[in-house]
Amino acid sequence: MTSPLSKKQMEFIANSTSKWNMAHGSVRTGKTVGTVFAFMHYCNTLPDSKIYIVGHTFDTAYRNVVRLLMESEELQLFRPFLAWSGKKLHFRDKTITILGAKDSGAIGNFQGDTYSAVYCDEMTLYPESIIDMIDTRLSKPYSRGYAAMNPSHPKHKLKEWIDKAELGDPNYYQLHFTLEDNPYVDESYKQRLRDSLSGIFYKRNYLGLWCLAEGAIFDFWDTKIYTRDRAPACADYFIAGIDYGSVNAFACIVVGVSSGIQNQTGKQLWVEAEYYWDPKKTERQKTNSEFANDLQEFLEPYAVKQIYIDPSAEAFQLELRRRGMHVVHANNDVENGIQIMTSEMKRGALLVRTHCKNLIREIETYVWDNKAAEKGWDQPKKTDDHAVDALRYCIASHKVAIYDPYADASRQKDYIKSRYEPTRRY
Repeated sequence: MTSPLSKKQMEFIANSTSKWNMAHGSVRTGKTVGTVFAFMHYCNTLPDSKIYIVGHTFDTAYRNVVRLLMESEELQLFRPFLAWSGKKLHFRDKTITILGAKDSGAIGNFQGDTYSAVYCDEMTLYPESIIDMIDTRLSKPYSRGYAAMNPSHPKHKLKEWIDKAELGDPNYYQLHFTLEDNPYVDESYKQRLRDSLSGIFYKRNYLGLWCLAEGAIFDFWDTKIYTRDRAPACADYFIAGIDYGSVNAFACIVVGVSSGIQNQTGKQLWVEAEYYWDPKKTERQKTNSEFANDLQEFLEPYAVKQIYIDPSAEAFQLELRRRGMHVVHANNDVENGIQIMTSEMKRGALLVRTHCKNLIREIETYVWDNKAAEKGWDQPKKTDDHAVDALRYCIASHKVAIYDPYADASRQKDYIKSRYEPTRRY
């Protein structure tokens, strides 16, 4: 029987004998399967249960690694020897502990123990303090770390490890994966991925490059393509996003949502209207009560289903709730939100009405912050971004707009359940 593993995966399994063994590159290339196989094979040789699987969160570690072990054809060799208790993974006579590494507050989970083996999923998402802590835990002569990751900025700590591996440091092994290394991905999928990504997301997630976030964020934007004088469909309902500002501009964006079921056109989102108040131009600041009065009048024609607002604007949220408005904390993961917006726009599923002048202006001038990029941070320049932030809250928070552009249709349901945690399987 022919092995379902790709040549690149088998190359990684055969050569991953260093202290740190890292697979990196574009999405959907088989990195996770190859690294998990190598990790589990090594666990079988260990004399103890000082074994850990780490994810961005506990839930993503379960979805991306534990469930993969339970369901993947490529990893079925291990399945008869596995049992999941709900908190830990049991493998033969060993117990594997699952941990989350979302922020520096989780560092206590990694202190005080010595690791024989650790598997790190989506490792570029971890804070550097946790990466350092995990590294110090691998102190036994036979301790090993295995990691799978999509590229980040070129000054990332893990890029330093990859560079050391390329220079021959025996403590590090790295292997770069591209879409061409996965024989099970067809050309139509590759084309769909090319069509849905742009800028930094195309470079990192399709080409697998470690690169800076620089230049225009929506570098593909063309008003002739992405704006409409009239709504492109009949809305099933409307949602709204608010970027609250008192000294800076206050913006509210109304988005129409059409499932496309009745006319079989597919899901369609569009910006129907905008409210924009800039105190620097009007030379007048408004109170929360005045903004709430304005929004009641502005939103009244749309019977808005949900209003997404930055969680930090607590006082204004309370004001709106007192008036009977359905206010929801927005997902404020900036990079993930921008990626979702980019994918929706490039697929033609997100358009803007031409009368939304402030939003269009901000989209055209929305750029990455060069100074932040030099420090290794991926973030937009915080100027003239209020309407586009309000739109991001809508698109990244509303469940109909959350989808994994790298997953096949059979996995969409699970991704929507996960809501705001980005997940890239395999």
